[in-house]
Amino acid sequence: MEHTQRNQKILDAIARQTERGTASKHAAREMLISEGIYTKKGKLKVEFGGDGKGKAAA
Repeated sequence: MEHTQRNQKILDAIARQTERGTASKHAAREMLISEGIYTKKGKLKVEFGGDGKGKAAA
């Protein structure tokens, strides 16, 4: 597989994932939780700017 083919497959995968994640507000939130950006309770994690309640970001 050439680099251009590989890069196109990667871009296609990113486009599919983006389409799924932006299908609805619920889908977007679920994707952010599954990727570890939001907690299961829907709060932004500290390392991404969420309220750490006094804890320093890692």
